Amino acid sequence: MKVQKSLQSGVHLAYLSVTNKFYKYQKNMRTTKKIWMGLGLLAFAHASSAAPLTLYGNGFSVTYDTAQTGLFGTGDLSGSLDTLYFQPTRFAAVSNGPEVSTSSSLEFTLTIDTGYRLNGIVLTERGNYTLHNGGLVDVSAILGVTANDTLGATILNLAPAQPLNQVGRTSITWAMSGLLAAPASTAQVFTVRLDDTLIADPTSGIGFIRKNYAGFGIMAAPVAVPEPSALALLLAGAGAALWARRRRQPAA
Repeated sequence: MKVQKSLQSGVHLAYLSVTNKFYKYQKNMRTTKKIWMGLGLLAFAHASSAAPLTLYGNGFSVTYDTAQTGLFGTGDLSGSLDTLYFQPTRFAAVSNGPEVSTSSSLEFTLTIDTGYRLNGIVLTERGNYTLHNGGLVDVSAILGVTANDTLGATILNLAPAQPLNQVGRTSITWAMSGLLAAPASTAQVFTVRLDDTLIADPTSGIGFIRKNYAGFGIMAAPVAVPEPSALALLLAGAGAALWARRRRQPAA
């Protein structure tokens, strides 16, 4: 009897152990499933948020998605509808020791309306910085415009006109601006790319620099079309010249 009871007790304990492990396995599987479902929802949300956006300006339109704008964030058009601008909130570099740099890029497709041509783009950037005890901070920008038909391109390298090395405890504003001429092309579609870098390199204390504005002034101008009267005079002049030339030719 004692042997039988001992066997029954052992079997019962083994059953409880297996059952407990099975329940733990099921629980872990449910947790893993929830994690994968959460990751799937995050991926879906990211894919949804990266949908292309199109903005319509005077003589042009701009198309991009948030996956192409990095730390610059979401863009908008000015009230005059001639400038695409971004107002980043997290684009900064800060250090209280070795040099620190932060870089980001943005890219968009610029489509010029029929009857217009692209003359150039004016890039304007602004921000602020602080240097407690010396050193420097810096910012650099490279703007490129590529014609999608011929792949002809122009590039602008932009930097502040003066060194950003003013020491103090207060925030100091900085700004820079430059004009990039359009590629020599009759293209109506262009790829525009901006690569920016911020650098904080204090000798001691804290060095901080931030970018809070990047604007692209799109210089889209109507293509000149001759007035009807001027076109009529031009055709009449060409016809008169042709008639006079034929009169001067000797008869065969």
